[in-house]
Amino acid sequence: MSRGSGASAQEVLDPQVRQFVERCSADYARYGPFDRLPIAEARQVAEEVRAPWRRGGPAMHSTRELQVPFGASSVRIRVYDPGIPGTAAPRPALIYMHGGGWMIFSLDTHDRVMREYAARSGLMVIGVDYALAPEARFPTALEQVTAVTRWLLAGQGAALGVDPARIVLGGDSAGGNLAMAACLGLRDEGSRQHPAVAGLLLNYAGFEPDCSDEAARLYGGEGFMLTRAEVRNFWAHYLRTAADERDPRASLARADLKGLPPVLLTIAECDVLAEQNLQMARRLKDAAVRVTSRVYPGATHSFLEAVAISQLAERALQEGADWLRALTRMA
Repeated sequence: MSRGSGASAQEVLDPQVRQFVERCSADYARYGPFDRLPIAEARQVAEEVRAPWRRGGPAMHSTRELQVPFGASSVRIRVYDPGIPGTAAPRPALIYMHGGGWMIFSLDTHDRVMREYAARSGLMVIGVDYALAPEARFPTALEQVTAVTRWLLAGQGAALGVDPARIVLGGDSAGGNLAMAACLGLRDEGSRQHPAVAGLLLNYAGFEPDCSDEAARLYGGEGFMLTRAEVRNFWAHYLRTAADERDPRASLARADLKGLPPVLLTIAECDVLAEQNLQMARRLKDAAVRVTSRVYPGATHSFLEAVAISQLAERALQEGADWLRALTRMA
């Protein structure tokens, strides 16, 4: 937590990131207090506010949707194939979970982020349309993400051209939480029927249900993308009971981290979750996990979505893609 106490968003945010936050805030304000909207209306508003930020960006060779079996039902996935010339199948893949506090956002809001990773890395990117809270509370979304990952690791994605030995899990915010939790669960299964997850790409992920007073004072107020009240509200709607706050599958700050694959932490310096991301970096290192943590000065929560106008977001996406290429031997 490097900024001085009392600094405003105007003072500490990168100018282009600040423009993104201000435009989103102004668009949300047109609909009245967001936290008072019924959940279905809130989701629709969130889609409309984020719609301008998904436009443009790289074109894909192909984009298709499939249903992956999940119990008596299924989970929708969206597969982005950048069609990089000279890359032979089977290819590595990034399974990506969108953020939104487990309650809002979708494959559509994060469409450009996933296309950017696909085009920049050469990996296939697979977005998971997991069930949202509060209708589907913990651990439903986690079980769905795990089922999709297990399905791909077992070679069921062969028709897509996916190499099951080179699958990375990733996501931002709540999606980063789901990615890491699924990886931990698969580690604990210790299955010999399929390869292990090759890595974790975690963008300003949520690792515990609250933040410190200092984090809230520095980066959880007006002018920043995520507040302490929103963090608490998201967790309250995701978890079933207070006991779930102590479950290491949800509150990952409590998890045993040994045996995880290499991890990349993308940390927004001016984010109410930056503190817990820095703490997670230290815990991963102590657990002998190969961890790379990158702090982006002047960035706030969700800044990757600002890639249309933000050089900082562009750099972070490219550095994440470079890490993916090196990890999966695409470089």
